Amino acid sequence: MRVIKQNKQQYYPFTLSLPILDRKEIVKQFSKNQNDNSENIFTEKYNSVVSLENILSFSEKILTLKNTLEVLKEFNNTVASLKYFFSPEIFVLNEKTSNLFAINSNCDPTISLFIKKSVNSGIIEWIAESRQPQIILNEIDSGYENCLIVPIYNQLKFKALFFSFTRLSQNDVNRKEVRYLLTILNLTFQRIQNDLNRLELNNVYSQLHTLQSKLENDFRFAALGELTYRSLEEISSPIQVILTYADLIRHEIPVSQDENLDIIKKKVYDIKQILDRLVKFININNSNPKISPCSINESIIEFNKLIQPALLAENCEMVLDLEENIPTVLSCTNYLNQILINGFSLVNPLTENNGGIIIQSRYSKQSITVKMIFTKSLDFENIKENQIGINILKSLMEKHEGEFFIDSKNSSGSTLVFSFPLIRKVRA
Repeated sequence: MRVIKQNKQQYYPFTLSLPILDRKEIVKQFSKNQNDNSENIFTEKYNSVVSLENILSFSEKILTLKNTLEVLKEFNNTVASLKYFFSPEIFVLNEKTSNLFAINSNCDPTISLFIKKSVNSGIIEWIAESRQPQIILNEIDSGYENCLIVPIYNQLKFKALFFSFTRLSQNDVNRKEVRYLLTILNLTFQRIQNDLNRLELNNVYSQLHTLQSKLENDFRFAALGELTYRSLEEISSPIQVILTYADLIRHEIPVSQDENLDIIKKKVYDIKQILDRLVKFININNSNPKISPCSINESIIEFNKLIQPALLAENCEMVLDLEENIPTVLSCTNYLNQILINGFSLVNPLTENNGGIIIQSRYSKQSITVKMIFTKSLDFENIKENQIGINILKSLMEKHEGEFFIDSKNSSGSTLVFSFPLIRKVRA
């Protein structure tokens, strides 16, 4: 064996290359690692408990708030504390029109316009069908690149939409801040939905009273027609007897008394005409009214003839300002008569002397507008006393798919405005 002696490099054993560790240092380092792990676990559990407590606290607090505005304010404050979402808004779906409207009356118009454009372009429909929160590119000049849109469902139906600007991207949609937001959003909407249901229930209850009042009004209206018809039958016989005896005594009285006799016969004929107008104005055979083209001007003229005796007795004046050759509207004569009678009774100018009323009819933009202008003003502080009459008028105008407005000022009196659209559905 030959040994090469030229390589004089020295090699150290492997054990000598290891650092020399003292037993105490090893124990100390191990303890430190254990403490670090324990602290991380404790912090993680602590954060989880705090989030849960925050959610419970938020849920309990919104239950104690009085109205939807206070709930929205608390929700917005909580969302602002997350530091990732800005200008939050909740839009509720109107099932009749399929439009979304902001619950907050002070919603930024640019946000409302963006939501409206998103509805028209189909973006909202896509997000609603996905049933998932989506972070999309922001098209509003607000300083934020993206916006978060969350569809809200209730009983498997799309009911509302949440919107806010955000710094997050679509990849961050599963962050704990987003999950926390969704949790408080669901709690908030449930409370808002309860308020909306309560409001709808109150509206239905109010409509029930309106329909009951209208039913009673229809009954009285029909009863008046029936009474008028029966009265005409009972009065027609005495009237005919008076006319007959007037003709008989004409040959027995001096010629100088013929003028007085003609006056008697004229007054009798006036009574007969008044009763005929009442029967014509109030149709008692209208239990199942049929919709057909009706002339508003003719109804106003007949109403004027009917109400003239009462106006003259109280020194009141009625002036008709009717546009000629206006189109007919789909309605029935009974409905139009009820609108005129209830509108007149709402203000009731007969309670003041030397008062007046102007009734106008105008045609413009596929709509006929009727105005009843009274010299008498209404006391809006006590308007609740006339609430039933107002609800009846609104209900009657809804049958025509029209609108009803009322305005009253001490200086200029009261004005009732009825708008009848010409383009509408034919309803039985």
